[in-house]
Amino acid sequence: MGRLEGKAAIVTGAAGGIGGAICRQFIAEGAQVLAVDIRDGGLSALENAAEGRCRAQICDVSSEDEIAAAVNHAVEAFGGLDVIVNNAVFDLPLAPLTEISLADWRKSWSINMDGAFLLSRAAIPEMEKRGGGSIIHIASQLGRTAKHGRPWYCAQKGALINLAKAMALDHAAQGIRVNCLSPGPVETDRYLRNFPSREAAQESANTMLGRLGTPDEIAAGAVFLASDESAFMTGADLLIDGGYTAW
Repeated sequence: MGRLEGKAAIVTGAAGGIGGAICRQFIAEGAQVLAVDIRDGGLSALENAAEGRCRAQICDVSSEDEIAAAVNHAVEAFGGLDVIVNNAVFDLPLAPLTEISLADWRKSWSINMDGAFLLSRAAIPEMEKRGGGSIIHIASQLGRTAKHGRPWYCAQKGALINLAKAMALDHAAQGIRVNCLSPGPVETDRYLRNFPSREAAQESANTMLGRLGTPDEIAAGAVFLASDESAFMTGADLLIDGGYTAW
């Protein structure tokens, strides 16, 4: 415990299964966290349970003004900023490219890519004031491979992986590390609602380990990337996918 003591973080998509698990593990490891989502979805309960180590803020990550307000909130509340986790995601139904409207395509891009751009851009100057920091983009194993009905998701998660590499090059001299964390299929409400039952979801996992991952298993990777234990790691993609992409 205490691997993130003294660090201040912003986690987007914090009302989701993976985002909530990241917040809880960051707090348990000593970080102060601004938990951000477009809906409350349990953020207030997380804040109340964190004994002063968590603040909750409703925020549309595609809004430049709302992102600026979130960064200002974190800096004012915690005295600075060391870590950001770009985890917010906007989902579309399974469909080939020919069945995706331009409006839906642009909406998904505005959350999944513009959100990472806007928060990173606003956070980097504050991280530099602290002598550096860690930026974590939550990508996916589908950023490396493909799946039927997920063209928008595969494209955007692949873009995040390469964005991390480019940002790592640009900001290494400022002491800022930029990495991706790519989960495989994870047992969250967001994943489970695509199936008629939990059992059907588990059967869909297609991992070497024969099961879905858990949010806590992904959050453990985020703790590592946020901590000084990964000080020699930047421009990388930490894949936690149960062997999904290895066969």
